[in-house]
Amino acid sequence: MIKAFFGNWLGGLRDGWAVAGAMPLLVAAVVGIEFAQHAIELNLGFFSLDPAVRRIASEEPLRMLFGWPKMLIVYAVSFFATRWLVMRDVHAALRPSMLALRRYACVVLFLAIPTAAMIHARAILPVFGLGESEVVTFRAIFGLFSLLAEPLLLLWFVNAAIGTNAYGPGTSAKTTRLLYVWAFLLLLITRVPVSQLHARLNAWPAGQTHAVQWVLFALDALVVAVLTVIVPAVQVRTARFIADRRNVSLLGDLPSPLDPPLRAPPLAQA
Repeated sequence: MIKAFFGNWLGGLRDGWAVAGAMPLLVAAVVGIEFAQHAIELNLGFFSLDPAVRRIASEEPLRMLFGWPKMLIVYAVSFFATRWLVMRDVHAALRPSMLALRRYACVVLFLAIPTAAMIHARAILPVFGLGESEVVTFRAIFGLFSLLAEPLLLLWFVNAAIGTNAYGPGTSAKTTRLLYVWAFLLLLITRVPVSQLHARLNAWPAGQTHAVQWVLFALDALVVAVLTVIVPAVQVRTARFIADRRNVSLLGDLPSPLDPPLRAPPLAQA
């Protein structure tokens, strides 16, 4: 299990690099919109040393205008990356069936609800008679929910992206069972270091010269792009490992007839 753990983690990192090489324009879209959002944030005062100015800037509609399109692009890249990682065919990956689009829309909705709750916490809390002091706790609850739920749902994510009727959320969770801990730790070591670097690159520009800020913005845009491709890569590796350990097919018994034959990379074995 330990050999498989690190083998699939390193394999996921390699797969993420392969995704970037196979679909560079999608990755470039993530870099571009992240960098553009930082440019807007700079003009709004988001990187001011004054906390009050930063808070006002963080709630500006113009910043939010870039925030949601960015998230939709990230979801789209995850969708197409997942398809390519299973199919290993760019043309097939970029031509999803209607079933795949419908099923993955449910995945996006599942992912977007806690994201929206965290982004709009200050607007939501007053509806329930809560205030500024509960914002951090509120965001932490939804962030923790996403982190804890993800490992149970990987088979659903993959099958939704490919366009099969196999593995809904419940079936995915039942299949995962105790492999949840293995999957959770693998996703944790994938997400946390890069996410923390992303957080630091959002904090370091405060009070710096414009030249330094632009360099940090460019680095952060690349970091976000890296996170966008390595997470689905590790998710697919983990889903495949779970299916292999449970002696079931990754795609169940119902692959979409609209999709071509699937070619998977070798799996790191325990």
